[in-house]
Amino acid sequence: MNDNNNQVWKMIYLITQIGFTMLTTIFLCIGLGWAVDKFFGTKLLVWFIVLGVIAGFKSVYILIRRYLGNDEQK
Repeated sequence: MNDNNNQVWKMIYLITQIGFTMLTTIFLCIGLGWAVDKFFGTKLLVWFIVLGVIAGFKSVYILIRRYLGNDEQK
């Protein structure tokens, strides 16, 4: 029973970490894109959002690989 509880808590931690990682990278890129648009007068916000989503997926991929024990970095 204790091992089963431990596994549940690990999965809850992983799900929380995945959500936090995705939101953080996307919001950081939105803020950076907004600042660049404001400072330079460009329209690059959409590209920064796309960059944030791609970076978020890459970070989540690395996080899941570490959780599964495949920690080899390329």
